Order: sequence, then C-alpha cells, then structure tokens
Amino acid sequence: SSTFAPSSSLGRRGGLQQIMRVAKTIALCACLAGVAQANDWEADLKRAKTWKPRSGYKGAGSLGSANRQLNRHLEARVGHTFKACEEFGVGELRGVLRTLLPLASEELKQVYAPVDGRRPVYSTIFEMETHWADVPEHDERVRDAHCHEAVMWFVHHLSSKAQGELALKTVLPKLPVADHSAGKGKRAPHDVAGKFYDEKITCQNCHVGGIDNLGVPEVAPETVKAKQRRCYTNYKELFNITCGPCDGIAGPYSGDDDQYFDPTDCVVVAQPHEVPVNERVPVALPPQFSVDVVGGSDRFGRTTNPVHDQLPGPVAKIYGQIHGKWYMDAEPGADLWMLRHDTVYASVTENGIPIPFIAPHVTEIHAQTSKQRAANLTGPMVSLIDGLPSFIPGGCTCIPDPVGVPDISAALATGMANMDYMGRIKLPKLEYLDVPIELDHYANWFLHIFMDTNKSMPHYGKAPSRLASAYAGTAVYNNWIMGDPKIKDPEVWHRGIPTSPMKVGPDAGKFCLDAKKVDFCANISQSTFPPQGELASAARASEAAAGLPFFPGKHSLDELVQHLKGASAQIAQLMI
Repeated sequence: SSTFAPSSSLGRRGGLQQIMRVAKTIALCACLAGVAQANDWEADLKRAKTWKPRSGYKGAGSLGSANRQLNRHLEARVGHTFKACEEFGVGELRGVLRTLLPLASEELKQVYAPVDGRRPVYSTIFEMETHWADVPEHDERVRDAHCHEAVMWFVHHLSSKAQGELALKTVLPKLPVADHSAGKGKRAPHDVAGKFYDEKITCQNCHVGGIDNLGVPEVAPETVKAKQRRCYTNYKELFNITCGPCDGIAGPYSGDDDQYFDPTDCVVVAQPHEVPVNERVPVALPPQFSVDVVGGSDRFGRTTNPVHDQLPGPVAKIYGQIHGKWYMDAEPGADLWMLRHDTVYASVTENGIPIPFIAPHVTEIHAQTSKQRAANLTGPMVSLIDGLPSFIPGGCTCIPDPVGVPDISAALATGMANMDYMGRIKLPKLEYLDVPIELDHYANWFLHIFMDTNKSMPHYGKAPSRLASAYAGTAVYNNWIMGDPKIKDPEVWHRGIPTSPMKVGPDAGKFCLDAKKVDFCANISQSTFPPQGELASAARASEAAAGLPFFPGKHSLDELVQHLKGASAQIAQLMI
C-alpha cells in the first residue's frame, strides 16, 4: 500500500503532515536551486564585465606560459573532461565548435565591446563554416587556433549552467603547447593559416601578462609618505586602496625605511575620468634609441616589499644613486638585438648607511640573435667594471644572459598596453633637472611610467620622461635620440672590452672571463663581439625576453661586490 494511505484519522493527520514536510522540502530545494542559479549568473556577468584577468589567470610574459597557467584552471574543473589540443584533429575540433556556437549566451556576448578579444565573430554555423573554407586543415596552426577559440567560447560565451550541461556530453580541448605568435603582424600575403591563427588568439592578449607575483606578502601603506613611495595597482584588490594621480610616484631613496626617502612634490592636474582617452599621451618606447639616464635611485635586491627579500641581506639592501646612458637596438624581425647600460653609482648605501670609497662604473652589454630567441636561448651578457686592471679577472665577464634582450614590441602589446591610466600630474621640480613638467601617469602593478604632455618635446609620444617604483628603481631620462645607436657611436657595442688579455686566473690569455663555460662566451673580444646576427630556423617566441630593460641587472653589481672583496688579494698574489 501507499505510504500516504493511513487507516485512521490520526494516521490521516500524520500522513498530511508528512506530505506537507515533503512539499516544503521540495519547495526549499527548488528555491535554493534558483538562488544558486541566480548567483551563478551574477558571477557570469561579473566575469564578462571584467576587462583584466586576475593575477592567477595570467602567464609570465609569453603566450606559452599563459596557456600553461590557464590549462591548470581547466584541469581543475570538476565534472569536465579535457584532453590535450594536440590529440585532436581539425575535423574533431570543428565538431566541438559547431556544438559550442549555438550554446552561447546572447546576454554575455552583448557585454563584449568590438575591441574586446572575447567578442563573438560568427552569428551562424554557416558563417563559421564559410570562413573555414579557405583555411588549410593540414597546418597545425589551424588546429591550435581552433583550440584557442573553443576554450575562449566555453569560458566566456557559455553560462555556468550551459557549461555544466555540456560537461555530460562533450570532451573539450585544452590550450595548445606551441606558440606561433612570433610572426604576428608580419605574415606573408599567402600565409592564410598564420593569419587565421592570429585572429584566434585575441583572448590571450589579456592573459599573457607578466611576472605579477614575487612570492612576497604585500603590506598596505599606512602613511601619506608611504603611499607616495608605493601604491600598486593591485592594492585595490588587496586592501581596497585606490591609487590617485600623485600616489606611487616615488622619488630619490637610499634605504628601505621611508626616513631615507625624499618624496617628489606633485600636483594633481586631472583625475583619470577628466582626461579623454584621445587626449592622453600613450605609453611608448622605441625599438632603437640612445638616452641619458640623468639621475635615479636603484636597489640591488629589487622587490615589492623589502620586509621579505629574496636575496640575502645586507646585499639586497644596497642602494645606489645612479646616472648613465642606455642604448637599444631591437628592431622587430632583426637578426640581432642589442642592449647596453652604462651606469655610474655616484654613491652607495646599505639601507641608508653610506658605504665609503665606492663609486663604481659598470656596463652591461646584452646580445641575442633571432636564432637564439627562437630556441629560447638568452645569448651572452658581457659585464664590464671600469677601473679594474685588465690583466686580472673581473674587469670583463661573460655569462649567459639572465633574461635576454627584451622584446619591446611584445612588451608594448602586453604589459604596456594594459597599463592603468592614473591621471595627469605636474611636478614643480623634476628630479635632477629642476624644471617643471606635466606628465600623464600610468601604472601596472609596481611599475609607474610617466609620459611628457609637452608636444614640443622631441620624445613626445615616443618615450617616457620618468619612471618610478618603490623598491626596484626610479629614473629620469633626457636627450632621447631615436634610431640606431651605432650610427653616431660606431663602437657602442664593444667599447670597454679589454684590448689586452688577462695574465692570471682560469682564463689567462683571454680578454674576457668565461664564467659559465658556454660556447658564446668562449672568445669575447672587441673584434669578435657583438656576434653576427643569425636568422631563426623556426619562428618561436622566447619566453625569457619578456621584461622591460629600464635598469641594469643585479648581476653586475653582484660581481662588483665580489671583486671588491677579492681584488686586493689577487693583486697582492700577482706582486709576489
């Protein structure tokens, strides 16, 4: 008999109560399900309206690293089945795309602006298949393009509900391992597959990012002075702190404590919303130039929070007041890229305490061929320490470059293009030049870049006048000369390399110490450096060349510290 068929009035009342309880439970479950769906939809909309991905959804400066990071998030989805892009055929992937397209949410698609890489490009399956008709199926770039598009649609076009329903019947691709973006913007007219691929990686433009986490905990600035020195764009998310136009502009400093920091006077000219986008001076950096580093401050152990240094103290807390020269030749597509820093440390302190008798002049010269970039090899970095005798080791040292020559065009397309506009400011006295200047202020994480608004300046709209960070260097630039540096300075890429060999040490007889025993450092001299350019045998972007070269690396100063300790002993040994 039925559970709800009582044989007495008491039984009937009990049965009725049970029915009511069941009905209430069903109603409650339905209500909770509705709330959950509403919450999911709100989250979907919030994600669609968020232009920048969170830090955990960005790579470390390259498309390949972005793909790996995003694949981790795909693999962590419960209830979904993903397999490697490389295990799919083009036909199979097109079947996935035919399944995904009709499931897209019209409401979500309408959120994306025409300039948003997540915008829809097809209205119907017929339109999509028509586009495929001219695209070769045998090219792996087409397969990888389909994987990019399938993942983007799944994440950004489908609601959470549709994603859940799709999980029951469809195996989805992960993002591909290979990065074919090196030829973007330079494809041959007949390279249909390459152009098709470029069209499908727009979502990754936001996810490439850069190194946005040094693994150190951040601390909110508690005073006005502290906020003048450091205000990062992630403080809004971390501490609900919004950086204003004059926040984070820094200034000269010689130690971690703010008592060793001299804030630069700053006047707010306009808030971000008061300057139309078309009236802002965009961030720019030319691929070929020479420029004076008029003055600046540098911290040996660059960081975002000095309480948690990655280098051992007191070395990490060495500061230098610097000036010098900076040269760059990194034309897109060139078979050899070059970068040179000449840096004079006018004074050196250890966390605010002066270190006497040290005013070093160090040079770093970086070289990287197109072939090395394609093979993810960073190439040689030659470090020169002025004043050390050439007959002992240390005046010239060659090591594999820690980062390679930065790809300015890629950096502009990713990190610089995504900088936040902080507003327009006026500095009554620009440091080191003592002149008034009006600047457009941009920031991305800890790095702040300042573009001159004066249209009469030769570098207007082409290069910055100033940059700042709280614990990773500040600098003021002047006398930008656009173009190949060696036109006016033919010796720029080998000047300073010794002309007489070492007489002692492990590389006696050579002109430059080969510290790591690598082929491209084995025979450095003025006649052999820089190396001949080499074209890449395969176009593949280098993940190591993702930074921006505003300051010399810490490696030269590290060598200087070591050589200062050992130089007297070496000379004494030679004199015996």
